Amino acid sequence: MNRVVIIVLAVAGFLWANPAEAQTSGTGKVDKLYILDCGQGHAPDESRWTVGVNVGKPIDISVSCYLIHHAQGYFLWDTGISDQVAAMPDGWLPTNNPANDIHWTRAKTLESQLAAIGIKPTDIRFIGISHTHPDHIGNIERFPSVTVLIQKIEYDNYFAPGKPGLRMPPGDNAPSFSKDHPVQLVQEDLDVFGDGSVMIVFTPGHTPGHESCLVHLPKTGWILLSGDAVHLRENWDTRRIPYFATMPADQRLQTLLSMQRMADLISFYHAQLWINHDKPQSDKLRHAPAFYE
Repeated sequence: MNRVVIIVLAVAGFLWANPAEAQTSGTGKVDKLYILDCGQGHAPDESRWTVGVNVGKPIDISVSCYLIHHAQGYFLWDTGISDQVAAMPDGWLPTNNPANDIHWTRAKTLESQLAAIGIKPTDIRFIGISHTHPDHIGNIERFPSVTVLIQKIEYDNYFAPGKPGLRMPPGDNAPSFSKDHPVQLVQEDLDVFGDGSVMIVFTPGHTPGHESCLVHLPKTGWILLSGDAVHLRENWDTRRIPYFATMPADQRLQTLLSMQRMADLISFYHAQLWINHDKPQSDKLRHAPAFYE
């Protein structure tokens, strides 16, 4: 079956295996969600994401990681820009990718933020990765024994022959993600703890195996963590696709279908959408050591 047709069927037909169960599952299984500051980016031209709008306007973007406490253990969603950037007075501008003119900085490390709330790297049970771009995988190897939950197609693409993978400082030559790292390869959706409270949701388009995360909290309710399926609120409101001119037609279609799937999930679960790189939204949310419950 054509891959695009499969995606259309998935978007149209799947919200949950049992909708009645979906509306009640997750209650009391997750009790805390921390937002961690995982970096900041500055770009000289917002239109790389908004295509034809705000051309030449500088923009600051947020990078967040999310620590979720479940009765069965801690789940870390994304790992952000490398902690090494926090020690760089001038930040980091990737030299191995001239097309990427985003200037990255870190005010504090992921490791120090975890320590401030009493969490050691070995306390993390799983790491979920939205996709394999450097602002999302920069600290995977600080958790060498923790299983990474990643889409098989994303993993295969990252480690494909002749593709060394995106590099992180220092010198842009240190691997962000080792092939020796323990992983669980995901095929589309995954119920992380088996009770419906933390769901990995397949949202391809930005990358071949991009995934988002749907979380239930007893007081806050449902939250959908976007990864880079959506970059800015303006993109979400207008369904505007970044990099439109250089993106293949099937990838554009995947992106739009993933956005529609996210909209369906938000409607079904009455969920909030937290957009990783939308700094105005991020600035309004509570960050660690405060948490949502």
